[in-house]
Amino acid sequence: MANANLLQNFYIKVEHLTLNPGSTTQESFTQDLSLQAVHVNIQPASKEVLALYGGAFGKAYTIFTTLSGILQTDRLTTVSGIGNPIQYIVKGREEYNYFLGQNFELYVEALA
Repeated sequence: MANANLLQNFYIKVEHLTLNPGSTTQESFTQDLSLQAVHVNIQPASKEVLALYGGAFGKAYTIFTTLSGILQTDRLTTVSGIGNPIQYIVKGREEYNYFLGQNFELYVEALA
């Protein structure tokens, strides 16, 4: 039987990093209104993911979803689940096309 703490389903909202209006250097996060309640599965990152993308043990995670539109540098915030909302920064992204459709693995680091 799988450890329930390792298989957690959440809904997240997505914010893209964009240039501030009228600036060429200042950036801020802007909420993507079409990605307000994305269903994801969050699991601790493997040793291989830590080696490829960096991050501290216990703060790095792999997020699985079937919804495209989430990009590297995006900020993700849980909007469901246990406890306070948790924010993550996307450090890497892989796309897999299986016979059932697209699947995405997002490699993220939790912000403290």
